[in-house]
Amino acid sequence: MFTRGETALTVTVPAAEQVVGPWRQRYDPSTAYGVPAHVTVLYPFLDAARVDEGALRELFASRERFDLVFERFARFPGVVYLAPEPAEPVRKLTEAVVARWPQAQPYQGKYGEITPHLTVGQGLDDESAAAIERGLSGLPVRMRASGVTLEVFDGETWRRRACFPFGEVGEAEFAYPGPLRDKLVAAILAGRKTATSSLLADYEHEDEPLPVAGSWDALVDSAGRRVALLETTEVKVVPIREIDERFACDEGEDYAGVAEWRAGHERFWLSPEHVAYLGGAPVIDDDTLVVTERFRVLETL
Repeated sequence: MFTRGETALTVTVPAAEQVVGPWRQRYDPSTAYGVPAHVTVLYPFLDAARVDEGALRELFASRERFDLVFERFARFPGVVYLAPEPAEPVRKLTEAVVARWPQAQPYQGKYGEITPHLTVGQGLDDESAAAIERGLSGLPVRMRASGVTLEVFDGETWRRRACFPFGEVGEAEFAYPGPLRDKLVAAILAGRKTATSSLLADYEHEDEPLPVAGSWDALVDSAGRRVALLETTEVKVVPIREIDERFACDEGEDYAGVAEWRAGHERFWLSPEHVAYLGGAPVIDDDTLVVTERFRVLETL
């Protein structure tokens, strides 16, 4: 199905994995080769040995982030996909890459029109296609496209080789500089911490927008160094009573359960530093709203 050394440029859509993952595993053979939910920018791109990562980084750094919504199905022959809206920003990415490397035509020039899409199933008959359209729930999926990834097929699976952010990358700071931040950064780099939570009041205090799935940010350590590129994969606002055991575990701070998670967070939210930041002690009860985030490390810096 794929050739060793093949490459692809994609916008990955981790926010869609829970929605389309089970269907892709059943109906999209590419999942067996490690292909994540994504919108293709260009496939196939150049052979892996010929890729100029510096040129790609420069090209995509001149682009701006954009938001996408996936809420409707469409079809190619034998294929069901989710249509990203608006599609034009993705199409312009493809056009920019082809203008720089005209020898790399989308799908080897087999199709005349560039149609950005997130494949849910391929090689389908009409009955299977209809089953996907009837059964898939959880739409719309919203995300922020923050950059393009270079994927390479190593003969067995597709692997992410490099990430090329759009524009300037923001910073992700956990806790305050010092021992706690050092502990959290170490847990993130080790893969033990894949989630975090904040008071909604923190965002309201600074009049900051909430995080958005798909955002890329640089993880900052206590010395102010950028040590990794993170991608936000999920954002929810929930009352504190809805935090469950799984989320408490995924925060990666060795909590014995939700009660210990809550006690630890209350200590931080009611600490002198945080109270001074808010200008007063926050009210913490079962109805207190928290912003929960899940994320993954894209690459170390």
